[in-house]
Amino acid sequence: MHFMRGTLPRNYHSGAWNMNKLRLNRSGPYLVMVPGVILLLLFSIYPFLFLLKISFQKYSPIGKTQPYVGFDNYITLFQDHNFWNAIKVTAVFVVSTVSLEFIIGLALAVILNQLRFGERLFQSLILIPIAMAPTVVGLMFRFMMNDQYGVLNYFSELFGFGRNAWLSNPDKALTAIIITDVWQWTPFMMIILLAGLKGISDEPYEAASIDGASAWQTFWYVTIPQLSKIIYIALLLRTIDAFRIYDTIYMMTKGGPVNVTSTLSWIVYDKGFKFLEFGYGAAICVVMLIVVVGLLTLLLKKFDVFEVEPRR
Repeated sequence: MHFMRGTLPRNYHSGAWNMNKLRLNRSGPYLVMVPGVILLLLFSIYPFLFLLKISFQKYSPIGKTQPYVGFDNYITLFQDHNFWNAIKVTAVFVVSTVSLEFIIGLALAVILNQLRFGERLFQSLILIPIAMAPTVVGLMFRFMMNDQYGVLNYFSELFGFGRNAWLSNPDKALTAIIITDVWQWTPFMMIILLAGLKGISDEPYEAASIDGASAWQTFWYVTIPQLSKIIYIALLLRTIDAFRIYDTIYMMTKGGPVNVTSTLSWIVYDKGFKFLEFGYGAAICVVMLIVVVGLLTLLLKKFDVFEVEPRR
């Protein structure tokens, strides 16, 4: 009778509260993700879809109409010798820089991991290059490598090697870009590898010492296997970033001389913004994305970088 008169059972409010709390707990993670999803749609997915769309158009910001041309941009792209030259230059640059940065970064990480004092000071000094903007680094090395008053030529003459036209010589321009990139981004590789070295426990080293392993055997058969996944992650991150190099080339060589430093990112700028061929530039970006994603997918599949180890 009390219920018929509008009086609710005692446990009704607590039950409703618990149901609302349960619904909130279930939807909570999705509510937290909403701002990130919105930002992803605005700044990643929509620009990519727009890029894909204009790659099939003869798109120009000053044109009244933007006609669809189908795969013409892609056909022209694969017939362009500048595109194939850019692929070759990009491949040489990426392989050279990432390899050198890994070797030097690993050596520095091992040395810093062995230091007993002054480690923080040396880390701070070594990390200075990555705190600088690539445009600043490019301009600095442009002055340093100047064939008339550059400091590198001063030391080169001092040691009897003569002057070098670093940036105007087709045989040395790409080497100059590689040296600049290695100087700036080796500390990035070093800090990742050093963090990995710090996470290795002492037990494997103690076991190797008991077995009479030499320093080189310990490094090759203990340190490298323990560090393998960190190494793969560091290589992947630097490979992705190396493909996008633009700032340094713009400040130092502007793609020259005779296109020896013209990478994929550079010809995107050259075609898209200099000659306002946005559709053609978009097609280059799509091909570049496919190449990078395909390469990284193969590497991730081969090395199982993010494989979760089963619980024991």
